[in-house]
Amino acid sequence: MFLKRLELVGFKSFAERLSIDFVPGVTAVVGPNGSGKSNISDAIRWVLGEQSAKNLRGGKMEDVIFSGSDSRSRLNMAEISLILDNEDQHLAIDYSEVAVTRRVYRSGDSEYLINKQPCRLKDIVDLFMDSGLGKEAFSIIGQGRVEEILSSKSEERRMIFEEAAGVLKYKHRKQKSEKKLDDTQDNLNRVKDILHELEGQVEPLKEQASIATEYLDKKDELKNIEVGVLVTEIENLHEDWTKGKEDSVELQDRETSLTSKVQSLEAKIQRYRSDMQTLDESIEDLQNILLSTSEDLEKQEGQKEVWKERRKNFSQNKDQFRQEIEQLKQKKQELTVSLTEEEELLNKTRKKVTETKSLQKDLERRLTKIEEGSEEHLERLKADYIEWLNEKASKSNEQNYLREQVSKSEEKRARLEQDNLALIRKREDIQTDRAAAETAWEKLKQKIEEMYKDYQQVKTDLERKDKEYEKKEKLLYEALRHLQPLKSKKEVLEEMQQDYAGFFQGVKEVLKERDRKFKGVYGAVAEMIDVNTDLQTAIEIALGAAQQHVIVEDEATARQAIQFLKQRRLGRATFLPVSVVKPRTIPDYDLQRVQSLDGFIGVASELIQYDSTYTSVIRHILGNVVIARDMKAAQQIAGSLKYRFRIVTLEGDLVNPGGAMTGGSMKQKQSQILGRQQELERVVAKLQQLETQTDQLQKEVTTLKSERESLQTDVRELTQDGEKIRAEEQDKKGILKEIQLSEDNMNERLKVYDLEYSEYKQDLSEKKQRISDLDKAIDQSEKKVQEIDEEIQKLSTQKKQDQSARQELTSQLTNMKIQFAKEEEQRSYTQQSYDRLSKELQLVNQAIVEKDEEFSQLEKAQSDQAVDANVIEEQIEKRRIEKEKSIKLISKRRSERLSLQQHHDDHEQELKEQKRQLKFVSQTLHEKEVLINRLDVELDNRLNKLQEEYEVSFEGAKSQFVLTMDLDEAKNKVKLIKMAIEELGTVNVGAIEEYDRVKERFEFLSSQKMDLEEAKSTLHQVIAEMDEEMTRRFKETFDEIQLHFTEVFKELFGGGRASLKLTQPDDLLNSGVDIVAQPPGKNLQNLNLLSGGERALTAIALLFSILKVRPVPFCVLDEVEAALDEANVARFAQYLKSFSQDTQFIVVTHRKGTMEEADVLYGVTMQESGVSNLVSVRLEETKELIES
Repeated sequence: MFLKRLELVGFKSFAERLSIDFVPGVTAVVGPNGSGKSNISDAIRWVLGEQSAKNLRGGKMEDVIFSGSDSRSRLNMAEISLILDNEDQHLAIDYSEVAVTRRVYRSGDSEYLINKQPCRLKDIVDLFMDSGLGKEAFSIIGQGRVEEILSSKSEERRMIFEEAAGVLKYKHRKQKSEKKLDDTQDNLNRVKDILHELEGQVEPLKEQASIATEYLDKKDELKNIEVGVLVTEIENLHEDWTKGKEDSVELQDRETSLTSKVQSLEAKIQRYRSDMQTLDESIEDLQNILLSTSEDLEKQEGQKEVWKERRKNFSQNKDQFRQEIEQLKQKKQELTVSLTEEEELLNKTRKKVTETKSLQKDLERRLTKIEEGSEEHLERLKADYIEWLNEKASKSNEQNYLREQVSKSEEKRARLEQDNLALIRKREDIQTDRAAAETAWEKLKQKIEEMYKDYQQVKTDLERKDKEYEKKEKLLYEALRHLQPLKSKKEVLEEMQQDYAGFFQGVKEVLKERDRKFKGVYGAVAEMIDVNTDLQTAIEIALGAAQQHVIVEDEATARQAIQFLKQRRLGRATFLPVSVVKPRTIPDYDLQRVQSLDGFIGVASELIQYDSTYTSVIRHILGNVVIARDMKAAQQIAGSLKYRFRIVTLEGDLVNPGGAMTGGSMKQKQSQILGRQQELERVVAKLQQLETQTDQLQKEVTTLKSERESLQTDVRELTQDGEKIRAEEQDKKGILKEIQLSEDNMNERLKVYDLEYSEYKQDLSEKKQRISDLDKAIDQSEKKVQEIDEEIQKLSTQKKQDQSARQELTSQLTNMKIQFAKEEEQRSYTQQSYDRLSKELQLVNQAIVEKDEEFSQLEKAQSDQAVDANVIEEQIEKRRIEKEKSIKLISKRRSERLSLQQHHDDHEQELKEQKRQLKFVSQTLHEKEVLINRLDVELDNRLNKLQEEYEVSFEGAKSQFVLTMDLDEAKNKVKLIKMAIEELGTVNVGAIEEYDRVKERFEFLSSQKMDLEEAKSTLHQVIAEMDEEMTRRFKETFDEIQLHFTEVFKELFGGGRASLKLTQPDDLLNSGVDIVAQPPGKNLQNLNLLSGGERALTAIALLFSILKVRPVPFCVLDEVEAALDEANVARFAQYLKSFSQDTQFIVVTHRKGTMEEADVLYGVTMQESGVSNLVSVRLEETKELIES
C-alpha cells in the first residue's frame, strides 16, 4: 500500500482545487519560507482525523479554511481527499483503492467520507489503527515534532512504541472492556440495590397475599351460604307475602261491601237529616211567623188601649206636666244655693284637718325619740338572748342525734361483716365457674381457627377461578365487541359488491343485467383479478380506467351490450371480447436485460392471479407494463428498455413510453374497486375465525362458571359450619363474660365493703370528737345566756323611769288623734253633702229636659191624625186568624219530624254497628298491608343484595346456590364468616398480584445478577488476556527497536552508543521509555545537554529504528533535518533513500542533500499573494533527458 494522490481545495493557503500525485520512493516538497509547503503535511494529518487546531498551527478549526487574500474572497469550505493504493489489502477494507475525504464548513459542520460514502470519524480512526498511519502515528512527523520526541515525558514517549507494537487496538479494546466492566458493575450494584429492596417486600407481600387469599376464600364461602340463605328467606317471605295478599284481597272485598252498606246508610241518614232540617226550618219559620203575628197583634191591641187611655187623660196630663216643670225649676234654684254654701264649708274643714295632722306628726316624733334610746337596745338584747337559747338547744339536739347515730353505726358494722363473709364465699364459686368456661371457650376458638384455614383455602381457589372467569369473560366481551364491526363491514362490502359501487353508470348497468340478458358477459377487469396488497397501488395505476373494462365472450355480446346502453341511455362502457383481444408482451431479450437491474419487480400481468380464460385480455392490458420498486429504478429500467414501455412504481409513480413521468401524492379513494373482493374474502375469513374464537371462549366461560359455582357452594357450606361454631363460641364467650362480670361485681362489692368499713371507722371517730366539742359549746352558751339576762334586767329598770314622760306625750297624742278624727269625719260629711247636692242638681236638670220633651211629644201626638178604630179592629182580627193557622201547621210539622227522628235514630244505630265492623276490617286490612309492605321491602332488600352485592338474579341464585343446611344454622354460619372477615382487618386484595409480580421480578433480577456476575468475570478474563497480549507484543517490539536503535545511532553518528530503557521494567503496561545517547567522543549525558543537531539526529535514529521493526506504507517528514549540518544531512538522505524500498516518504524540506536523494520534487510557490501553487519535477526523467 502507498499514497497515490492528495486532492485539496480551500485548505489553508490552497484556494484552488489541487491534486498532488505521489510515487513509491522519496517525494520532496520544497519551497521558500511561508510558501505553504508545510500545509501539505498538515493536510495529510487533518484528513486522517486530527481534531486539535493547535497541532495544525491554528487557533480554531475554522482557521484551516482559506481565509481570502488581497485579490480573492474567503471560501466557506475546506476539503481534503487522501487516495491510497490498497492492492495488497493492507487496510481492512474490500477496495483496491481507498479514498478518505474530510470536509469542514464555516458553520462548524463537518463531513467524513470513505470512497465517497458518508462515515464517522471513528470509522476512519478504526481503519488506520495499528497500521502505522494516523494522526498520532510515528509515520507523520511535523515541524517541531522531532524535538517533542526527546522532550516529552517517558510515559508520553511510550505512545510511539505502542503504535509500533500494534497494541493500540488492544488498548482501545481494553478501555472499552473496562467501560463495559464499569457499566456491568453499575448494573450489578443497581440490581443488588433493587434485590435488597425487593427482599424487604417479598415476605410482607407474601403474608398480605396469604391474608388476601384467605379473605377472598371467606368472601366466596360467605357468598355461597349467604346467597342460599337469601334465596330461602326470599322463598319464605314470598310465601308469607302470597298468603298475606290473599287475606288482603278477602279483607278488601269485605271492606268494599261494608263501605257500600255504610255509604248507603249514611245516604239514608243524610236524607232523613235533610228532611228533618227542612221541617225544622219550616217549623222555625212558622214559629217566627207566629211570634211576629202575636207581637203585631199585641202591639195593635196595645195601641188601641193606649190610644183610648191617652185620649181620655190628655187634658189632665197637660196641666200636670206644666206644674211638674215649674216645681223642678224651683228645686234647681234651691239646690244651686245649698251647693255653694256646702262648697265653702268643705274648704274650711279641709284646712283645719291639715293643721291638726301636722301637730299630730310633731307629737309622734317626740314620743319616738324618747322610746328609741332604750327600747331598741333592749329589743336587740332580747333577740341575742333568744338566739343563744336556740343555739344551746340546737347543740343539745345535735349531741343527742350523734349519740343515737353512734349506736346505729355499731349495728351496721356487725351487719356488714356478715355480708362480707357471704360475698367472699360467692366469689370463690364464681372463680371456679370462670375457669371451666374459659377452657370450653378456648377449645371452640381452636376449632374455629381450623375451620377458618379450610375456608381460606377454598376461598383462594374460588378467587383464582373468579379471576380466570373474569379474564375469559372480558376476552369474550372484547371478541363480541370486535365481531359486530366486522359483521357491519362485511355487510357494507357485500352491499357495495352487489350494487357495484364505484363503477361507471354504463358498466354498472351491464354488470347488473349480465345474468339475465347477457350470457357472454364475464365481468369487469377489477373483478377478475386478485392482487397482493403491496402491489395494489401499482396495479391500480397500471390499469387506470381499464379496471372497469368489461370482459365479454365475443364481439356479438359486446355489440348487444352497447346496443342495450344506447337504447336505454345508460352511459358508455368499454368491452374486451376474449375471442378477438390479442395479448401484448415485452420481448424476452428486453426482459432478460432488465431482470438483473436493482429495483425490478416484474411484469404486471405475471404478478397477479386470474383465470386462464382471461389470459389474452389481462396480457393485453398489463402484459407490457413493468412494476419497479421506486422512481429511480423505474427510470433505470425505462432507459434500458429505450422508453418503449410503461413502468409503474409500487408507490404509483409512472414512467410513460417516450420518457414522460407522472407522480406525486395520491388522494385516498372512498371506494376502491380493485381488491374489494379480496377485502371481502379477508373480512369473511377473519369473521369466521373470530366467531370460532368467540364460541370457544363462550364454552370456556360456561365451564369456568360451573367450576366457580361449585367452589361457591363449598364456601357456603364452610361458612355455615363456621357460623354455627362461631355462634356457639359467642355463646360460650357470652357466658364467660357474664361470669367475669359477676366476679367483677363481687370484687366491686367487696371493695365497697372495705370502703364502707373504712368510712365507718372514720365517721365514728369524727362523731365522738363532735360530741366532745358540743359539750364545750353548750357550756359556753349557758354562760352567754346568763350574761345577756343580767343586762336585760338593767335596761328594764331604766325603761320604767322613762315611762311617765312617755305617758304624758301619749295622752296629748291621743287627744290630738281624737280631734283629727272628728275634723276628718266633719270633712267627710261635708264632702258627702256636697256630692249629694251636685248629683241632685244634675238629676233635676235632666228631669227638666225630659219633661220638656214629653210635653212636646204629647202635644205632637195630640195634633196628629188619630188612627181609625175600625181599621185597627180589622188588622187585629186578621192577625188572630193567621196566629191560629200557624199553630196548626207547627203541630203538624212537629208530628212529621218526630216520625223522621225515629227512622233516623234506627238507621244511625245500624250505621254505628256497620262502621264498627268496617273499622275492624279496615284496621285488619291495614295491618295486613303493612305486613305485605314490610315483606315487599324485605324481599326487595334481599333481591337487591343478590343483585348488587353478588351480581346474580334470584332464578340464577336459586339454581346455583342451594342451601343444604337448616336456615338458622346457615344464618349463624354467615355471622361467623363475617366475624372472621372482620378479624382479618384491612385486607389488601391487590397484594396477591403484587406478590406474584414482585416475586417474578425478584427471581428475574436474581438471574440477572448471576448473568452480570458471570459477565463481570468474563470481562476480567478478557482484560487479563489483552494485558498479557499487549505485554508480550510491547516487550518483543521494544527489544527489537532497542537493538536497531543502537545500530542506527552508530551509523548516523559514525560511532558512539545509545540505548532505550524502561522506567518500570516490572510494569510493562504502564512503563515509560527513556532514551540514553552518547555521541562519539562525548561522555554519557542527559538528552537536554545535547545540541539541536544531535537531538534531531537521535530522534531520526529512533524513527529509522522503528521503521526497521514496523515498516509503514508511507511516512511524512516535515523539515525533520533542519537542524542537521550538511554532512549529517547527506547521511540522513542516504539512509532515507535506503528505506524508500519498503516505505514511501513524503519529505517537506529546503535542504539540498535531501533534495538530491528525492525521486520527485514538488515546488510550492506563492505567485499570487496569499495563494499557494504547485510545480512538480521528476528527477529520474530529468537525468535521462540530460544524458540524452
